[in-house]
Amino acid sequence: MSKNKLSTIQSFIKKEIVLVISFVLALISCFFVPISKEYVSYIDLRVLTLLFCLMLIVAGFRSIGFFYVLANKLFKFSHTIRSTACVFVMMCFFGSMFITNDVSLILFVPFSIFVLKEQLSSKLFIFLVILETIAANLGSMLTPIGNPQNLYIYSRYNFTISQFVMIMLPYTLAAFVLLLACSLLFPSDSISGLRRLDDSMEQPRNIVASYVVYTVLFVLVLTTIARITPYYISLIVCLVAVVVNDRKLLSQVDYSLIMTFVFFFVLVGNMKHIPAINDYITSVLQGHELGTSIIASQFISNVPAAILLSSFTNKAKLLLIGVNIGGLGTMIASMASLISYKFYAKEKGSKILSYFLWFTLFNIAFLAVLVGVYIITF
Repeated sequence: MSKNKLSTIQSFIKKEIVLVISFVLALISCFFVPISKEYVSYIDLRVLTLLFCLMLIVAGFRSIGFFYVLANKLFKFSHTIRSTACVFVMMCFFGSMFITNDVSLILFVPFSIFVLKEQLSSKLFIFLVILETIAANLGSMLTPIGNPQNLYIYSRYNFTISQFVMIMLPYTLAAFVLLLACSLLFPSDSISGLRRLDDSMEQPRNIVASYVVYTVLFVLVLTTIARITPYYISLIVCLVAVVVNDRKLLSQVDYSLIMTFVFFFVLVGNMKHIPAINDYITSVLQGHELGTSIIASQFISNVPAAILLSSFTNKAKLLLIGVNIGGLGTMIASMASLISYKFYAKEKGSKILSYFLWFTLFNIAFLAVLVGVYIITF
């Protein structure tokens, strides 16, 4: 094998480590449970379809600069470093409820670096990126479309939207208060020369028509999430609309995430057919659903934890809370956290060790508070 091919493979594995691990585990499980027609029943097509459609729609809104226009509008109310930092944190918090935590960080963290890096000390710069990361992970808790594990659990346990929101509302409100309090640590100095994106980014062609198309598609997908419209109707309409309006969006879908779901579906489906593993996981979970889901998230991330543990418990409420607040803690507890870390790490003068230490400290503090909320309210 040539060095170039080896380097390409190594780069792919490094970039898609969760996908690779899920594939290897699924493949190993196939040796214990022979491949059969039953494998098809493992895969939740509704969840995969909704995930695919949402990624297409968000890519569409991003392609017309909608989120940057919105952000620049909000900055009309920002006159200090503190208020500007707060705007960024809250954009990550509220944005993640509708466009997922991953996309929220992809959009707003580079924007915040562009706008505020020169205004902040190295410590406050680290603090800003960490707060944005926590805000995206915790804001996404509130809605079924906020993150992949929510979409999966919402569909898996047949929650209604109101049930789902009411379960996660106390934790979301507590997170909102904590984030506002942390934002007060930024200086109240007047900001000098607030940098904005070029106006050219705010005027894509056919913006009105595209905005209407993506808004209609988003509403359609919401009706599918609410179990009004069949998922295959949303899939067909989204595909046709995107192909007609902007087929390049098809290349912007995170297919690795979709395939990761597929491999975990296969793995979990097979594990249920292996008595020793099935009995062990069930016994560990019984009576410890919250703690187990939090701990599992620290090591395998909260999306795989949700898929894995859901097949061994009917305590949907505890699992939902656990994998969401379990996204706090280690840097891999929520894979979205790696997105903002990578943006920070590639900046000149970045302090990786300092970032890691402060990240861990703040995540543990937020996790402790939210576990306290559970103890008080549950």
